[in-house]
Amino acid sequence: MSFTEAVLNQRKVLLFVLIAIVFGGAIAFSKMSKLEDAEISVKQAVVMTSYPGASPHEVELRVTDILETAIQAMDNIDFIESRSLAGYSEITVNIKPSVVTSELQQVWDVLRRKVNDISVYLPQGASHPMVVDDFGDVYGIFLALSGDGFGSDEIQDYARYMKRELLLVDGVKRINLFGEQRACVNIELSQEKMAYLGIHPYKVIEILNSQNKIVDPGTFKVGSNRVRIASEGSFHELADLKNILVSGRGETSVFLKDIASIKKDYMTPYTNKMKYNQIPAIGLAIAMEKGGNVIELGEAVQGKIDALKSNIPVGININKVFYQPERVSSAIEVFMINLIESVLIVVIVLLFAMGFRTGLLIGSGLIFTILATFIVMLSFDIALQRVSLGAIIVAMGMLVDNAIVIADGILIDLKKGVRRQEALTKTSKQTTMPLLGATLVAVLAFLPIYLSPDATGEFCASLFIVIAVSLFISWLLALTQTPYFCDLFLKGKKYSKDENDNSDPYSGKFYQKFRHFVKFSLRHKTLIIVLTVLVFASSVFAFKNVKQLFMPNLAYNQFIVEYFLPDGTDITTVEKELSELEEYLLKQEDVMSVTTSLGATPARYTLVRPFTNNKSSYGELIVDTKDYDTTKRFGKDLQQYLNENYAWARCRVKYYSPIFAEYMVEAKFSGPDPEVLRDLSEKAEKIMLDEPSAIKVTNNWKNKVKVWNPQFSQSQSRLTNISRSDVSNALACATDGLPIGLFHQADDMLPIVLKTKANKDNYIEALENTPVWGQVAHSIPLRQVVSDINIDFEDPMIIRYDRRRAIKAQCDPAPGYNAPDTFKNLQEKIEAIQLPAGYDFEWLGEHKDSVDANNNINKFLPLAFLLMVIIIMMLFNNFRQPIIILSILPLAFIGISYGLLITGKPFGFMPVLGTLGLMGMMIKNAVVLLDQINVEIKEGKDVLLAVIDSAVSRMRPVIMASFTTILGMIPLISDELFGGMAVAIMFGLLIGSIITLIVVPVLYAIFYRLSTKNVMDL
Repeated sequence: MSFTEAVLNQRKVLLFVLIAIVFGGAIAFSKMSKLEDAEISVKQAVVMTSYPGASPHEVELRVTDILETAIQAMDNIDFIESRSLAGYSEITVNIKPSVVTSELQQVWDVLRRKVNDISVYLPQGASHPMVVDDFGDVYGIFLALSGDGFGSDEIQDYARYMKRELLLVDGVKRINLFGEQRACVNIELSQEKMAYLGIHPYKVIEILNSQNKIVDPGTFKVGSNRVRIASEGSFHELADLKNILVSGRGETSVFLKDIASIKKDYMTPYTNKMKYNQIPAIGLAIAMEKGGNVIELGEAVQGKIDALKSNIPVGININKVFYQPERVSSAIEVFMINLIESVLIVVIVLLFAMGFRTGLLIGSGLIFTILATFIVMLSFDIALQRVSLGAIIVAMGMLVDNAIVIADGILIDLKKGVRRQEALTKTSKQTTMPLLGATLVAVLAFLPIYLSPDATGEFCASLFIVIAVSLFISWLLALTQTPYFCDLFLKGKKYSKDENDNSDPYSGKFYQKFRHFVKFSLRHKTLIIVLTVLVFASSVFAFKNVKQLFMPNLAYNQFIVEYFLPDGTDITTVEKELSELEEYLLKQEDVMSVTTSLGATPARYTLVRPFTNNKSSYGELIVDTKDYDTTKRFGKDLQQYLNENYAWARCRVKYYSPIFAEYMVEAKFSGPDPEVLRDLSEKAEKIMLDEPSAIKVTNNWKNKVKVWNPQFSQSQSRLTNISRSDVSNALACATDGLPIGLFHQADDMLPIVLKTKANKDNYIEALENTPVWGQVAHSIPLRQVVSDINIDFEDPMIIRYDRRRAIKAQCDPAPGYNAPDTFKNLQEKIEAIQLPAGYDFEWLGEHKDSVDANNNINKFLPLAFLLMVIIIMMLFNNFRQPIIILSILPLAFIGISYGLLITGKPFGFMPVLGTLGLMGMMIKNAVVLLDQINVEIKEGKDVLLAVIDSAVSRMRPVIMASFTTILGMIPLISDELFGGMAVAIMFGLLIGSIITLIVVPVLYAIFYRLSTKNVMDL
């Protein structure tokens, strides 16, 4: 008894299962996790260490190099990248892609131990290194709290209040605030009064620290009780500071307020700031717990915000900068529309081609398959997101292939007069294993992307899982639900043989014309093969004109304007210029809102967000537009406006893209000498500047910056009893301020910053004469304790890759060009640059991402191909028929090449995936056709006649399966991410169907040496 017969004997059970699938699928869809992008682990950690007062080169040699040496000894390190800046070291540790996510926490624990062990060898004054391993967290909800007319303190207080309350919402993992201005207490000393009264600054520091220090005074016994003695005395009010007594010469004592200005202020220079539509704001970035439903989280967060509004004054606004729940909800709606469109297209095609009832029963199988797929996705915690949604639509056409073959076979058998019960099971008996094998082959075509260990593979992994699950379910339902529904709906004289009708079911005009064409092709098989080869060759040449693009931009109604001024520029200058640009943008009718971020990227609120670390010369604008079409058009116009009106700055419009490279084209030079590296980079940049297809040319070390360098004199030190630290402290007081303690105010601890008044009109001269206090009672001007004061230039940062200094020459493609075009134009010229001994060169940017992604797929392609061949061999148990199938696969390139050329879609990573899937579909069609030939030969037919009849009998299933897939892909054509894949499959399958029905019979005749001279007489 066959599987189909066994199931049909339990029809009540089958009916119950189908009903359960309907309700279970609907429930699963409502409960399954819904995200914008797949949750992928960013296998990076950042080690941050401060070393105040040190130059970038000192930080590199005394901090970064020591830490890198220890980190490099770890297992599973892919590469290490570091930035050494003045007073700060930042090391990014990248783990090998082969490390599974579940092992990452253990890797980070090892990293912490390595860093802790080596930290004792860091120089005095360096902070303890901090390891940040949640660097890749995505904050899908990003809000801006703003209030016109409210002070920064008030906005910050309400932002912190909201953070405390929103952390209580179920599903919220972490909340970060961006744009807070750190408050402090400034004590600005009067040099004249101190000198007159003989008050030493160190005395002020000593008194402040002793008054602020908490000491346990102990306890005492009273009867049978023990009483603790309180030690209150920390500063809580500014009056406490102002009324401290400070001793001068002799017995003179004065209040601190008499010799200093004491006030609450903000730390300067500030490191970051945020505005929303020109109004100061605080950003709230909310991260979701792993495996959550971002739509449900959005509803919970919004509900909490609505409840909190009663405690927030009118005038403070909560603005949505990036709200992933709305985007995901919108994407789900678009998906449902695309899904309904695809289902309707498939059903309508089937209705016209196979009749109303047959079309409906096959279409119902499609619905059952999708609903059952939702159940499995929920069971295995596969989220509904960008890639898995696309996978369902990509699989849409393939899901009816098996049902079409079974339903078509049942229809033909019924019209031939086969007994009804036998007709319901005959086709499934014959095709169960061929359809299973063909389905497995179609699934295996996507296996390389699932096995790919890199981030791209992890991002697209659900594509393979969803297609595999849905295709296997479609095979099961084709063997069970399709015969059952055929028995229910295909009743009446129309679906049974008329006793007086002896005609062939394939006697229709269309069948006869196709039969004649097949016979003609067999008669002129040499001509057919020659024409096929010529068309294939022409497609190879045509492919040279197809655009190349690794990954397209994503369809967001938002873009980013990155704004870089030369390194060394004060952040207030960036703020002033961006305010002008923000004002211009808000006057444009295409712009809905503008969020300004100064000093850094505010948060990684989406996985594909380009990220820039702390940099005082950097600012960015997050611009919201009406829709994606407006984004593309206005973004292009804005870039032109920026080029014309802000030529002194390096500003560029950036769209959201899965590419994580800083620039699209990057040439990396590595070696020991910074000057040689800069020289090599300048040569590459010159080539880029001369190339019309390259714009925004720069390097990642940026320009050298000025350094005011007082040369400390050891001889003067001995005479004046002034140390180097005394000079540094004096200069700190005269500039940004010297932190000397903490001021406790409620739950805040504000730094107490000591400053000295300086003549702002002639600041440099005043700085040169800064009073320096040592172990003596009087101050000495700075000029008397230094040998010279120079203005030098230094590298603002030293960047290293795998412990070697490295610089990147960078550029983007000009309008009208893609990154591969620009790379191709630059490659030969830049690679021709002569490298000194000990220096290396490497391409990074999109080129490296593309090469790595393709290499990772190609690494597992032989495995998938081998498994396909084994399955085909098992189905046919010979060599010739598998060779026939494999020989037609390259011909799919004909449709891919001309399809992309006609539609203008670029060829990249997603079309590559479509090509892999296309090969699986073509193998599936060829397997079914060759299996039919074998069945008819076993029934005693002449071999040549069996070839012709099999092509005719399989014509409708192949064409229907192909057309349902092709037409079902129509909703995806306009999609930015999946459009190229859809075109590759559509055009490739269109040509592939012709190849299957015409070229496969011709190849069969050639391989089996069939004489076709008299084929026209058959």
